[in-house]
Amino acid sequence: MLRLTGILIGSAIAVAFLIVAVGVPEFSKDEPESASEVPAIAAEPDVSVEADMPAEPAEQIPAEPEPEPEVEPVLADLSIEESEALIEQIFTPDTATEPVPVLEENWYSFWSPFRSEIAANGFVSGLQETTGIDYRVVKVKTGVYEVAFAYLDDQDVQDKLARISAATGLDMSGG
Repeated sequence: MLRLTGILIGSAIAVAFLIVAVGVPEFSKDEPESASEVPAIAAEPDVSVEADMPAEPAEQIPAEPEPEPEVEPVLADLSIEESEALIEQIFTPDTATEPVPVLEENWYSFWSPFRSEIAANGFVSGLQETTGIDYRVVKVKTGVYEVAFAYLDDQDVQDKLARISAATGLDMSGG
C-alpha cells in the first residue's frame, strides 16, 4: 500500500512539473462527429499554425540550364602541319630518359616457419617497428608461413641479419 501511494504521489509530482515547465496542453478534436461539421478549406492558411512550424522551402521550379560558352578549339588557329607536329610532340615518348633497370628481388627466409598467418604477421609487424626493414610473409603451403626480407646479394643478407640481431637481441648466426 505504501508503494502504491509513493507511485501515485511521484506521478502527480511529475505531471505537475510537466504542466509548469511546458504549459497546459490544448486539446482539439481530430475527427468531426458528422459530415455536416467538416470545415471547409480556408482560403487563407492559419497564421498561428504556420508560426509554430518551421519554415519549409518553397517548391522550386528547375531553372533552364544556362548555355555553356562555346570553347574555341586550340588547334583551330594552327595550320595542319603545326597541329600534326603538336600532336606528335604530345604522343611521342620522351627518348631523353633512359629506362630504369629492373633489379631482381630475392627473398631470404630467416626464421622457422609459423603455423598461422596471423602469428607470422604479428612477428613481422614487431620486427618492422624495431628494425625498419621491409618483411614479407610467404605462404609455403597450408599451415606453413615463412617470414622473409628482400636482399640484393650475400653481403646485404649478412648486413640485414646483423641489423636484426642488434635491434632485437635475437641470435641470427645460425641463419
